[in-house]
Amino acid sequence: MAPAVFSVTTGLVGGSSTTPPDLDFGSRKTESETGKGRIKLIMLAVGLGVGGTEGQILEIASRLDRERFDVTVCALKGDDVIAWELRARGVRVITLNGSGKWDVRVLYRLFQFMRKERPDVIHSFIFFANLAARVVGKILRVPLRISSYRGIEGEMKGPRLAANRWTGAWANVTTCCSEAVRRIALARIGGDPARYITIPNGVDIGRFGHGGRLKKQDLGLRDGLPIIGTVCRLYEPTKGLRVLLEAVAAMIRRSPSPRCQLLIVGEGPALKLLKDFSAGLGIAPWVVFAGMRRDVSEILPLLDLFVLPSLSEGFGIAIVEAMAAGRPVVATAVGGIPEIVVDGETGLLVPPGDPSALTAAMDHLLSRPEQTRALGARGRERVHDQFSIESVVRRHEELYQAGVKRLA
Repeated sequence: MAPAVFSVTTGLVGGSSTTPPDLDFGSRKTESETGKGRIKLIMLAVGLGVGGTEGQILEIASRLDRERFDVTVCALKGDDVIAWELRARGVRVITLNGSGKWDVRVLYRLFQFMRKERPDVIHSFIFFANLAARVVGKILRVPLRISSYRGIEGEMKGPRLAANRWTGAWANVTTCCSEAVRRIALARIGGDPARYITIPNGVDIGRFGHGGRLKKQDLGLRDGLPIIGTVCRLYEPTKGLRVLLEAVAAMIRRSPSPRCQLLIVGEGPALKLLKDFSAGLGIAPWVVFAGMRRDVSEILPLLDLFVLPSLSEGFGIAIVEAMAAGRPVVATAVGGIPEIVVDGETGLLVPPGDPSALTAAMDHLLSRPEQTRALGARGRERVHDQFSIESVVRRHEELYQAGVKRLA
């Protein structure tokens, strides 16, 4: 039997584990301990390392109203940075110690955990968590089962697409981080459009836009040269970083002396490839690979220009953070990015995979400081109006409450 369907109207915008091998998850709180009427919610992730989705889980779980929601964040894998931050904010975290992507034992651990917890809602994020939550949630008859699509390439092709088509109807609702993701999910996976809800990502605006104690020299950057920066996981070709390196190389070669430097913040499997590529272009002295950083809010004010050259992007939370910091943005017109960047008003959009267009856009803004400042200011206003974490949390609270009430 397919799960019940309900519709919620939302504003759409265009080291060691805490779960030892014996699976001692701790005793379930009694009604007097949880508070009568509180909704018992499990947010299920694959892992809790640094990433855009994991960051959203951190912000949402830690900000949900504790008087209305009893929240546990559960990860199929082990402990990591976001798990530690969640605990520091007072959020309960359970990790299931899954090894690899297809560790079927983790399904049994999840089954045991959820059978003991008896949640009202399970909200899963990213493919393997979605799949596990649908299967276990259906078996245990969890009342409200919410999946979440965060990207396009990873969810919507090959065996994953087939699995999503097979199990997608086992979720009552699917949240999408952009209208672009929602459209593609409906087209490729199918199902009732009323089950697909767009809730964009959000940021804590107060964390951005204020210069900290960090200096250019702390990152190995030079004085006197404008800084072009990007923040992303180092995956190629998806993130388009070789295109960015080619575009920066063209800018550097265009004048007798280099007129910019590039800062790449993030880690991932393409690091060596990108370093070798920059060396081959002859621009290695002007490219800094900063690795994974937890002080991005202090790095962004140092940038003259933020660039995200992705070939595919479900949303682009790094763009929202850059705009919150008042940085002008150049990005590719793919996926959910045009829902964030208003071309010519809050930044510039270019075609994906086009180094020449990217060079022209970056050169245009770096040579027009007044326009650049205006774009940055309008970008910050747009984030305040459309992408605040407070509004994102409120939409999730409304979704959970309306769903539980409708399905009661």
